Amino acid sequence: MKKFKKVTAAILVAVMACSMLAGCGNKDNGESTTQGTTAGTTAGTTAKSTEGTSKEDIGTITVMGVDWGYGPKSDSSMEQWWEEYFDVDLQVDWVSYKDYQQKLNTLLASGKPEDIPDVVQVYKTNNSFYYPVFAQAVDAGVFVNLDDYLYGDNGIIANNETMKEWSDQIWENTKYKGHTYIIPRAINAIAPNSGIEVRYDLMKEYNMLEEPTTMEELQTWLLELSEKSGLYAMEFSSSDILNAASVQAYIVAFTGQGAWGIDANGNFCYQAFADGFTDFMDWMKTFYEAGAIDQEFIMNQSDVSKFKAGKSVSLLNAWLNWNQSADRTTNKIFDKNTPDTYECWCLMPIQGPKGYTVSIDNYGFGECIAINSKVSDAKLAKILEVFNATGEEYMDVLLYGVEGLHYDWVDGTRTKTEEQKTANTEGYVGAWNQIFLKGNLDLVARKFCRAGASAASETNTARAYELQDVITQRVNEMGLTDPSLNLISETYNSSWNTVIADANDMIAKYIMGEITMDDWNDYADGVVKSADYQAIIAEFKAAAALK
Repeated sequence: MKKFKKVTAAILVAVMACSMLAGCGNKDNGESTTQGTTAGTTAGTTAKSTEGTSKEDIGTITVMGVDWGYGPKSDSSMEQWWEEYFDVDLQVDWVSYKDYQQKLNTLLASGKPEDIPDVVQVYKTNNSFYYPVFAQAVDAGVFVNLDDYLYGDNGIIANNETMKEWSDQIWENTKYKGHTYIIPRAINAIAPNSGIEVRYDLMKEYNMLEEPTTMEELQTWLLELSEKSGLYAMEFSSSDILNAASVQAYIVAFTGQGAWGIDANGNFCYQAFADGFTDFMDWMKTFYEAGAIDQEFIMNQSDVSKFKAGKSVSLLNAWLNWNQSADRTTNKIFDKNTPDTYECWCLMPIQGPKGYTVSIDNYGFGECIAINSKVSDAKLAKILEVFNATGEEYMDVLLYGVEGLHYDWVDGTRTKTEEQKTANTEGYVGAWNQIFLKGNLDLVARKFCRAGASAASETNTARAYELQDVITQRVNEMGLTDPSLNLISETYNSSWNTVIADANDMIAKYIMGEITMDDWNDYADGVVKSADYQAIIAEFKAAAALK
């Protein structure tokens, strides 16, 4: 078995600290002396070094993570290997995704840190990491305020090879009431669902290679492709229009905001009631009236206009997902029964009246961990060391497991015996990155530059890198963020679904010509002036002042 280095130098630097933590904010839930400083500032301290601290001094680190259906077992070969690698005792409880949220929330509801594992995985509920039950536990002091350990010149961020590449916005998005209680495990593409995939073979067949740059041009271009090919202009089939990935970036181009934004008066404004949203509805209505989208889209008939089945000329999708192999068959993004002549291309973000066709990941990261405030200073330092490791060797094991235990190299390829496959599954190899820190992977390289015939063409790969740069640039130009992120509104939590219960139905009726614009405006005006909507706005504003 290949022996790996114990701990990278960067992590040892990151956990060096003042010998006195008292008075520095420590790990209590009170007001930290850093007052929510951002990465790069000089405020803050880090946890003590674990050098000279034994496993007996630290004790067992208990962990609760999500099993997404792979069937991992506690005390597996992978868990034992990590224990040796980090010189630590781990006790990991992998809980089925079907039961995880309920189990965690039951533990959190007790309000007692002693009932909760030292480290827990946190994931979004109702599109928020700081959902009500978790936020209440944070308010009760159950989890460590991590400001003093993360930020500043001596903090983990500045000294961690992975984290120091993350933007200030990522860390801003980890904050609740101005402080950080969760640590992301990896960052995502900045605006994933911003790819307008189109049939490139049809673009060539009908001599329509000049790409549109505005929403008006895009509409004309798609309608022409639709008419000439006899296919739908776009894949669209959803009764939940406001949350449909297949149109969300188009809405952003017309409104300049995501689900929530700030209007000209400085108030929070929901997307459906923002200036420009009615222009989006008119844009969609034109497609409907031309018969260029599924005429019964509200029935959620996903196969009717399916792009990958060759029934539409375009699809608004994740821009990384058009990684068609150069031979168009080894990695065939279109359905297997479609001709090999089908080709896919991805348009650059299209300019609209108030922005571009970009749809941000409102957090910019996925899985997170939170650390129990009951842990000792020594255990906290060890947790920060173990769960924020970096280095090429560490990443190799994190992604693939251990050579000789989970795979062997055969003719330059990782291969697995049946015994190794079992060890891999039981050890949850490749998914420890949900609780351990994952490196900053080149997403384009992983999607488009895979070894062998499955790799995309040089042209498509170059386009993907260009898309990545331009999408990032457009998001930054717009200053596109989610101003409601991590803000708590009791009225929103209890009443929001009721407040907008009829919104999607009214939008669909307008697109289908069943109501007029006056009808829509009357509806929208009634919602915006309602007591609940106004209460939500006021509560968001009050919560934002604390952040």
